[in-house]
Amino acid sequence: MKYFNKKALSLAVVGTSLMSAQLHAQFLGGRRLKSDEEGPKGQFMVYGSFDYSKTNAPSGSNSSVGTSANAGVPIGIGYFFNNNDVIGVNYAYAQNVSDHRTVYKQNEAGIWYSPSVTLGKYFALIGQIDAHYVWGQQLSMTSDAMNDFTGYRLRAYPLFAIFLGGGWALKFKFAELSMLQTKTKQEGWTKTYVAGISASTFGVGISKNIDFRKKEKKNDY
Repeated sequence: MKYFNKKALSLAVVGTSLMSAQLHAQFLGGRRLKSDEEGPKGQFMVYGSFDYSKTNAPSGSNSSVGTSANAGVPIGIGYFFNNNDVIGVNYAYAQNVSDHRTVYKQNEAGIWYSPSVTLGKYFALIGQIDAHYVWGQQLSMTSDAMNDFTGYRLRAYPLFAIFLGGGWALKFKFAELSMLQTKTKQEGWTKTYVAGISASTFGVGISKNIDFRKKEKKNDY
Protein backbone atom coordinates (compact mmCIF):
# COMPACT_ATOMS: atom_id res chain seq x y z
CA MET A 1 0.00 0.00 0.00
CA LYS A 2 2.86 2.39 0.82
CA TYR A 3 4.41 1.78 -2.61
CA PHE A 4 1.05 2.38 -4.31
CA ASN A 5 0.57 5.64 -2.40
CA LYS A 6 3.96 6.90 -3.57
CA LYS A 7 3.06 6.22 -7.20
CA ALA A 8 -0.34 7.85 -6.82
CA LEU A 9 1.24 10.94 -5.22
CA SER A 10 3.79 11.18 -8.03
CA LEU A 11 1.08 11.02 -10.69
CA ALA A 12 -0.91 13.68 -8.84
CA VAL A 13 2.13 16.00 -8.77
CA VAL A 14 2.73 15.42 -12.49
CA GLY A 15 -0.88 16.25 -13.32
CA THR A 16 -0.80 19.38 -11.17
CA SER A 17 2.33 20.64 -12.93
CA LEU A 18 0.68 20.31 -16.35
CA MET A 19 -2.43 22.11 -15.16
CA SER A 20 -0.22 24.92 -13.85
CA ALA A 21 1.52 25.22 -17.23
CA GLN A 22 -1.84 25.47 -18.98
CA LEU A 23 -3.02 28.20 -16.58
CA HIS A 24 0.14 30.21 -17.18
CA ALA A 25 -0.48 29.93 -20.93
CA GLN A 26 -3.96 31.35 -20.45
CA PHE A 27 -2.48 34.38 -18.71
CA LEU A 28 -0.11 34.85 -21.68
CA GLY A 29 -3.07 35.11 -24.04
CA GLY A 30 -3.06 31.50 -25.16
CA ARG A 31 -6.15 29.57 -26.14
CA ARG A 32 -7.33 26.10 -27.06
CA LEU A 33 -8.46 25.60 -30.65
CA LYS A 34 -12.12 24.72 -31.06
CA SER A 35 -13.16 21.48 -32.74
CA ASP A 36 -14.60 23.31 -35.77
CA GLU A 37 -11.46 25.39 -36.36
CA GLU A 38 -8.69 24.43 -38.77
CA GLY A 39 -6.05 22.49 -36.90
CA PRO A 40 -4.03 19.26 -36.71
CA LYS A 41 -6.90 16.99 -35.61
CA GLY A 42 -6.50 13.56 -37.27
CA GLN A 43 -2.82 14.09 -38.10
CA PHE A 44 0.19 12.15 -36.86
CA MET A 45 3.26 13.76 -35.35
CA VAL A 46 6.83 12.46 -35.21
CA TYR A 47 9.39 14.20 -32.99
CA GLY A 48 12.69 13.83 -31.24
CA SER A 49 16.32 14.86 -30.92
CA PHE A 50 19.80 13.37 -31.14
CA ASP A 51 22.90 14.52 -29.27
CA TYR A 52 26.58 13.63 -29.42
CA SER A 53 29.41 15.09 -27.37
CA LYS A 54 33.04 14.14 -26.76
CA THR A 55 35.77 15.52 -24.52
CA ASN A 56 39.46 14.71 -24.94
CA ALA A 57 41.88 15.57 -22.15
CA PRO A 58 45.37 14.43 -21.08
CA SER A 59 43.75 12.37 -18.34
CA GLY A 60 41.42 10.55 -20.74
CA SER A 61 38.38 10.91 -22.99
CA ASN A 62 34.64 10.91 -22.38
CA SER A 63 31.75 10.83 -24.82
CA SER A 64 27.97 10.57 -24.76
CA VAL A 65 25.47 9.74 -27.47
CA GLY A 66 21.70 9.37 -27.52
CA THR A 67 18.44 11.21 -27.72
CA SER A 68 19.80 13.49 -24.97
CA ALA A 69 21.75 13.36 -21.73
CA ASN A 70 20.17 10.77 -19.40
CA ALA A 71 17.61 10.05 -22.14
CA GLY A 72 15.83 13.29 -21.22
CA VAL A 73 14.21 14.06 -24.60
CA PRO A 74 12.67 11.01 -26.32
CA ILE A 75 11.81 10.33 -29.95
CA GLY A 76 8.21 9.38 -30.60
CA ILE A 77 5.10 9.28 -32.68
CA GLY A 78 1.68 10.55 -31.67
CA TYR A 79 -1.84 11.11 -32.93
CA PHE A 80 -3.92 14.30 -32.60
CA PHE A 81 -7.31 13.11 -31.38
CA ASN A 82 -8.41 16.75 -31.37
CA ASN A 83 -6.79 20.08 -32.30
CA ASN A 84 -5.00 20.45 -28.97
CA ASP A 85 -4.15 17.02 -27.55
CA VAL A 86 -1.78 14.27 -28.69
CA ILE A 87 -1.25 10.76 -27.37
CA GLY A 88 1.39 8.30 -28.52
CA VAL A 89 4.44 6.12 -27.81
CA ASN A 90 8.09 7.13 -27.51
CA TYR A 91 11.60 5.84 -26.91
CA ALA A 92 14.76 7.36 -25.43
CA TYR A 93 18.39 6.23 -25.34
CA ALA A 94 21.59 7.41 -23.67
CA GLN A 95 25.12 5.98 -23.60
CA ASN A 96 28.26 7.23 -21.84
CA VAL A 97 31.77 6.07 -22.78
CA SER A 98 34.92 6.74 -20.77
CA ASP A 99 38.37 5.94 -22.20
CA HIS A 100 36.78 3.91 -25.00
CA ARG A 101 34.79 1.79 -22.54
CA THR A 102 31.02 1.95 -22.12
CA VAL A 103 30.18 2.78 -18.50
CA TYR A 104 26.46 3.44 -18.83
CA LYS A 105 23.63 2.55 -21.23
CA GLN A 106 20.00 3.45 -20.67
CA ASN A 107 16.88 2.68 -22.69
CA GLU A 108 13.34 3.70 -21.92
CA ALA A 109 10.06 3.31 -23.76
CA GLY A 110 6.45 4.02 -22.96
CA ILE A 111 3.42 6.19 -23.60
CA TRP A 112 2.97 9.96 -23.55
CA TYR A 113 0.21 12.55 -23.51
CA SER A 114 0.56 16.17 -24.54
CA PRO A 115 -1.97 19.05 -24.25
CA SER A 116 -1.23 22.42 -25.87
CA VAL A 117 -2.31 26.05 -25.88
CA THR A 118 -1.60 28.28 -28.88
CA LEU A 119 0.10 31.64 -28.39
CA GLY A 120 -0.83 33.39 -31.60
CA LYS A 121 -0.10 31.95 -35.05
CA TYR A 122 3.52 30.92 -34.66
CA PHE A 123 3.95 29.84 -31.03
CA ALA A 124 2.48 27.41 -28.51
CA LEU A 125 3.00 26.32 -24.92
CA ILE A 126 2.86 22.54 -24.55
CA GLY A 127 2.81 20.22 -21.56
CA GLN A 128 3.89 16.60 -21.75
CA ILE A 129 3.63 13.53 -19.51
CA ASP A 130 5.85 10.46 -20.08
CA ALA A 131 5.36 7.10 -18.37
CA HIS A 132 8.30 4.83 -19.23
CA TYR A 133 9.72 1.40 -18.56
CA VAL A 134 13.50 1.73 -18.14
CA TRP A 135 16.30 -0.79 -18.70
CA GLY A 136 20.05 -0.73 -19.28
CA GLN A 137 23.51 -1.39 -17.87
CA GLN A 138 25.84 0.56 -15.61
CA LEU A 139 29.35 0.06 -14.29
CA SER A 140 29.34 -1.40 -10.80
CA MET A 141 30.61 0.78 -7.96
CA THR A 142 32.20 -2.24 -6.24
CA SER A 143 33.62 -4.22 -9.16
CA ASP A 144 34.76 -3.91 -12.76
CA ALA A 145 31.57 -5.51 -14.14
CA MET A 146 28.49 -4.06 -15.83
CA ASN A 147 25.26 -4.52 -13.88
CA ASP A 148 21.87 -4.81 -15.57
CA PHE A 149 19.13 -2.56 -14.23
CA THR A 150 15.40 -2.09 -14.79
CA GLY A 151 12.86 0.38 -13.48
CA TYR A 152 10.44 3.10 -14.48
CA ARG A 153 10.24 6.86 -14.93
CA LEU A 154 7.36 9.29 -14.55
CA ARG A 155 8.04 12.73 -16.00
CA ALA A 156 6.17 15.97 -16.72
CA TYR A 157 7.66 18.97 -18.49
CA PRO A 158 6.68 22.10 -20.43
CA LEU A 159 7.72 22.82 -24.01
CA PHE A 160 7.79 26.08 -25.94
CA ALA A 161 7.05 25.50 -29.64
CA ILE A 162 7.92 27.66 -32.65
CA PHE A 163 6.02 26.71 -35.82
CA LEU A 164 8.22 26.81 -38.92
CA GLY A 165 5.58 26.02 -41.55
CA GLY A 166 4.88 22.89 -43.53
CA GLY A 167 4.08 20.98 -40.34
CA TRP A 168 7.58 21.52 -38.87
CA ALA A 169 8.18 22.93 -35.39
CA LEU A 170 11.10 23.55 -33.02
CA LYS A 171 10.40 22.61 -29.40
CA PHE A 172 12.35 23.76 -26.36
CA LYS A 173 12.11 21.84 -23.07
CA PHE A 174 13.04 24.21 -20.25
CA ALA A 175 11.98 22.53 -16.98
CA GLU A 176 11.17 19.12 -15.56
CA LEU A 177 9.42 17.32 -12.73
CA SER A 178 10.33 13.63 -12.73
CA MET A 179 10.89 10.49 -10.71
CA LEU A 180 13.26 7.75 -11.91
CA GLN A 181 13.58 4.47 -10.01
CA THR A 182 15.96 1.73 -11.13
CA LYS A 183 17.01 -1.54 -9.55
CA THR A 184 19.96 -3.91 -9.93
CA LYS A 185 20.29 -7.35 -8.36
CA GLN A 186 23.58 -6.32 -6.81
CA GLU A 187 22.78 -2.85 -5.45
CA GLY A 188 18.99 -2.63 -5.03
CA TRP A 189 16.81 0.40 -5.79
CA THR A 190 18.17 3.80 -6.78
CA LYS A 191 15.76 6.73 -6.76
CA THR A 192 16.35 9.99 -8.62
CA TYR A 193 14.09 13.03 -8.42
CA VAL A 194 14.28 16.17 -10.56
CA ALA A 195 12.27 19.35 -10.04
CA GLY A 196 12.95 22.80 -11.46
CA ILE A 197 14.87 24.61 -14.18
CA SER A 198 18.56 23.94 -14.83
CA ALA A 199 21.00 23.00 -17.59
CA SER A 200 20.17 19.33 -17.04
CA THR A 201 16.44 19.92 -17.68
CA PHE A 202 16.94 21.89 -20.92
CA GLY A 203 16.51 20.17 -24.28
CA VAL A 204 15.75 20.98 -27.91
CA GLY A 205 13.86 18.82 -30.40
CA ILE A 206 12.09 19.05 -33.72
CA SER A 207 8.70 17.70 -34.79
CA LYS A 208 6.81 17.14 -38.04
CA ASN A 209 3.05 16.76 -38.48
CA ILE A 210 2.01 14.26 -41.16
CA ASP A 211 -1.47 14.08 -42.64
CA PHE A 212 -2.41 10.72 -44.18
CA ARG A 213 -6.00 11.73 -44.83
CA LYS A 214 -7.17 12.01 -48.41
CA LYS A 215 -7.64 15.57 -49.58
CA GLU A 216 -11.04 16.45 -50.93
CA LYS A 217 -11.00 17.59 -54.54
CA LYS A 218 -12.31 21.08 -55.11
CA ASN A 219 -14.57 21.74 -58.07
CA ASP A 220 -13.91 25.01 -59.87
CA TYR A 221 -17.20 24.97 -61.73
